[in-house]
Amino acid sequence: MPQTQTIYVNFRRLNNSSHASVVLRLMMAFNDIALANQSLAGYKREQPPIRRHVQWGAKMYFVRLQCGHLNEAIRIVGEIKDDTQLLSKANRCSEDAQLAFRELISCLESPGGNQFRKYVGRVRNKTAFHYDPDMALAALRDRAGREEAVRSSITRGDELALWRFVAADHIFDSIICRQLWEIPRAADLRQETDRISDYCSNLCAAFLTFAGEFTFSYIQDHGMV
Repeated sequence: MPQTQTIYVNFRRLNNSSHASVVLRLMMAFNDIALANQSLAGYKREQPPIRRHVQWGAKMYFVRLQCGHLNEAIRIVGEIKDDTQLLSKANRCSEDAQLAFRELISCLESPGGNQFRKYVGRVRNKTAFHYDPDMALAALRDRAGREEAVRSSITRGDELALWRFVAADHIFDSIICRQLWEIPRAADLRQETDRISDYCSNLCAAFLTFAGEFTFSYIQDHGMV
């Protein structure tokens, strides 16, 4: 049966720490990434027939959201790497947390950093919190020019949760898969999309593994309870 452990943070003591900003932002990023990750997992499960038209676009949304938060969170990991005291603490974490930390650090260095920027950073900059007009029109022109992609759908319902502009999902799909991730037409689109989405989700899981343990132990070890 699932169990929890709760401790209480003394903000006055945390405020006196030179690392308060890093610890607080780790907590913020953890919460955001955890919710996006859990929501994505929920939409990967079988949906009721009346909501299946929402499922695919919802999954892509939470991938975009994960990328947006992870792109910001990786900078905090970089701050830990560059701080002698925080790095020492990271190196005293459990083996799983240290492995996750090293996986995240690889995203800040070449060649891992190049892949991170392509699959995560570009999604954050162009689709997670933005609606790029040039990319949207380019995707529209592409689909309008291909007979097999020329039609899509929009759905409305008597509940807002049943509304979905799948046509917009198709445009986002083209932007992400073709323009940002540069998946070639000859490749299996769904297979490549799943591979890259799993890459992003695995990095999110690594962040949660590391940030959760690091933050909890920092608060406990520094007497901030």
